[in-house]
Amino acid sequence: MHSDTISENSKATMANEFYPLYVELKTYVESYSGGLSALAQKVSISKPTLWRWVNFKNTKAPNPYHVLSLMKYVTKKENIVQIASSSSEVIGDYLKGSFPGDFERETPSVVVHEINDLLEDFYCYLIYLVTNTEKKMSRLEVKKIVGTYSLEQLELSIEDDDLNDDLLMRLGHVADVKIDKLIDHKILVEEDGFLRSLCTNPKLKVSITKKHLPKLYKFFKEKNMHSGTNLMYAYQESIPRETIKSIVNIQYEAFMKCYQLMEKDKCEDGDIYLLTSYFDSLEYN
Repeated sequence: MHSDTISENSKATMANEFYPLYVELKTYVESYSGGLSALAQKVSISKPTLWRWVNFKNTKAPNPYHVLSLMKYVTKKENIVQIASSSSEVIGDYLKGSFPGDFERETPSVVVHEINDLLEDFYCYLIYLVTNTEKKMSRLEVKKIVGTYSLEQLELSIEDDDLNDDLLMRLGHVADVKIDKLIDHKILVEEDGFLRSLCTNPKLKVSITKKHLPKLYKFFKEKNMHSGTNLMYAYQESIPRETIKSIVNIQYEAFMKCYQLMEKDKCEDGDIYLLTSYFDSLEYN
């Protein structure tokens, strides 16, 4: 029976480059004595996913956010750098390779499940974005930004010259309810008439960003293109995987330079500027 196990493991190793990673994940999952169902609830990972991990059913890389969530629970750490350093070498390297930017920042991201749950709501997400900067934002200012997004429901353009603050605040009335909800959950605080985030650098699930990113494009203003204050380009071609990796490295380096510049020059009286990077293959693999 022992030789059969070795044979099965050998086959898995040959067929799956991520086998060593799944061996580590299996060990951590099975260290919890309460069963897969209970663990699934605690780490916000589906039971079938955990089952596939421990039974070596996956041949592709695991979702790094799932790995991060499991290791947060196992290590009892919230800081992503501490989570990685408290994990096995294989898992630590996987997290560093999946989230390289988090290991370059002065203040590492923290994993907070509650904020991920709350920001599934786009209005909460938008309010969080605009209050998690150096700029002092009052309720009225937040309501205007929410109202700007709500313009699409009236088929009005964000660039319409007839827009005024009163209209935007009326359209953004839903912000009051969402702000209060975030305050109740200690995600925001309101002091001296201004709102600010209490969780300044959370590690948001990529599924949340994927879900909300198209809505953020509503704020792109064509009239700013001539002034050099915004940028949007797209291009597609069939290229080798190694070329893709080279392009991603270039874009990553460019993003980190922009991030560092924004950190250096952040100020209370600036414009809230959204910097995003998104690149991937259009194919399944």
